[in-house]
Parts: sequence; C-alpha cells; structure tokens
Amino acid sequence: MKRIAIALTSLFLAAVLVAPAEEAVQEIRVSAKKYEFTPSEIRVQTGQKVRLILTGQDRTHGIEIKELKIKEKIFKGKETVVEFVAPAPGTYEFKCASFCGFGHGRMKGRLIVEPVVQP
Repeated sequence: MKRIAIALTSLFLAAVLVAPAEEAVQEIRVSAKKYEFTPSEIRVQTGQKVRLILTGQDRTHGIEIKELKIKEKIFKGKETVVEFVAPAPGTYEFKCASFCGFGHGRMKGRLIVEPVVQP
C-alpha cells in the first residue's frame, strides 16, 4: 500500500513539473465613450494571447473586429472581456458595433499585429 502511495505521488509530481507553464496573456484596458476608443491603437505580436478588458464610460457601445469574428456589446460601467490569439501580422480595424449616436461611424481603432522579433 505504501509503495502505491509513493508511486502515485511520484506520478503526480512528474505531471506537475512537466506540465507547460500557463501562457502569458497581454491584458489591455480599453474605454469606450462618445465616438472614441482609448487607446485607439493597440499593438500586439503574432501568436500572443490577448485579453481586452473593455468598459463603456457613457452608454452602451460595442466592439467588432471582422477578421477575428469578434462582435461584443460593451455596457456602461461594466467590464466586457474579449480574448483572442493575435493573428498574422497586419493592421485590423475595430469599430463600435452598437449604434451610439451621430458620430458612431467614426468610432474606430486599429489593432496592429507585429511579427515576433527573434533575439
């Protein structure tokens, strides 16, 4: 019985030590208010796991990044979390996805995905 306990403990420790470390997540806080996102330009690296934490400042807004198939509402005073892995290098437009007034069409930003630089 003691040998079984030792063997199980050894297997457990081996699994913990060999398990890959949790991938780092780049968190970016974004506020949405009357016709603007802050920041309006977001830079990430290809393959990076990204977590956008979005908050509406004045009313309900939304975020849409068509190429990533992201479309979420952003409610006033509440956090909306959007996670994705940065795609191929390039510039991707994001825009408000919930009509918020006459300047709605100008409420845009850019997600700039840069290639990974090897040291």
